[in-house]
Amino acid sequence: MDLTEYRPSAQPSADSRSRDDPVRVTLSPKSILVWVAITAAAVLGLMFVYLALDAITWVLVAAFFAMALNPAVEVLVRRGLGRARAAAIVFVIAFAALGLLGFLVIPPLVTATTEFVEALPGYLQDLDAGRGPLAFLERRFHLGEQLVDIYERGGIAGLFGLERPGASTARAAADTALALIAVPFLTFFMLLDGRRWVDGMLDVMPPSARPRWERVFDGINRTVGGYVTGNLLISLVAGVVALVTLMAAGVPYALPLAVIVAILDLVPLVGATVALAVCGVAALSEGVVQCVIVVVVLLVYQQIENHVLLPVVYGRTVDLSPLAVLVALLIGAEIAGILGALAAIPVAGSISVVAGELVRCRREASLQLSPAFQAGLDADPVE
Repeated sequence: MDLTEYRPSAQPSADSRSRDDPVRVTLSPKSILVWVAITAAAVLGLMFVYLALDAITWVLVAAFFAMALNPAVEVLVRRGLGRARAAAIVFVIAFAALGLLGFLVIPPLVTATTEFVEALPGYLQDLDAGRGPLAFLERRFHLGEQLVDIYERGGIAGLFGLERPGASTARAAADTALALIAVPFLTFFMLLDGRRWVDGMLDVMPPSARPRWERVFDGINRTVGGYVTGNLLISLVAGVVALVTLMAAGVPYALPLAVIVAILDLVPLVGATVALAVCGVAALSEGVVQCVIVVVVLLVYQQIENHVLLPVVYGRTVDLSPLAVLVALLIGAEIAGILGALAAIPVAGSISVVAGELVRCRREASLQLSPAFQAGLDADPVE
């Protein structure tokens, strides 16, 4: 076969349709029913997601925790332990660590918070009278008078915008209690049976597509697990640095502020900045020197975190540019608030893994010749 002798016909065939001729599209009753069924299924799916949003949120939170703990389970499995025993050991250790952390943090946090609530009226009165380091807020903005008025009308709940009807408060408390029970159980069973579920989904895939989906699942697991683990460690370091700095500067309520710093530091890019502002305002109540010390130390640590620690976490887990991180954070925060912002980066990293696999698949397909064309080349090679 001589490929150089092939020339496409310059004239269209007689029965070919002109480009200007209108194309008639007919809809059969069957196609209409199919589209109606698809639309109804989509609407029902959206309604289901809306009604089960809390449960779906718990499942996603448990999935993130399970992916964070799964590397430790895999290490124990490679050392010869069964999956069930390895999952139980890792889960118990993680639960005990959280319990120890709560034992060390919650009692001092409750004490400091109680003292702060008791001392708050005195702080507001000093601010209203124009005394203390924050007196300029009263002189320029009359903020003290406004805060005192809000406190007298709504108490501490009104001051921090926490007023809620009794029924709403009871429902929120019940939902929180149910989540605290459901999420640990979901996490454990995901550690125990998560791999089995993944293998079951892979078994229904065509044999040619199974390696591709295995790479997708492994990539998502590696991305989410590594990111969650690394981010938790970085937030713990940020909380410890803030605690030591606040205690050294003599700032009151150092432990609650350090916990706030650790929680806010979980939110990439913006969380550390908000935590810095909170600690700076708290230190300013003790004096300008204390405020400068706290702000400078936390600012230096923030630069170290942004340029040393976070690149290590992002470089080993997610392949996202700063612009992609910011866009993911904005979308996640708009959809689900703080929880959405926390989950935005691992979700975006998972989407990046899927997109990368699709690009790889298309490249491999473009490099492969069709069987008929390859057979023709083998039968009559070009000279």
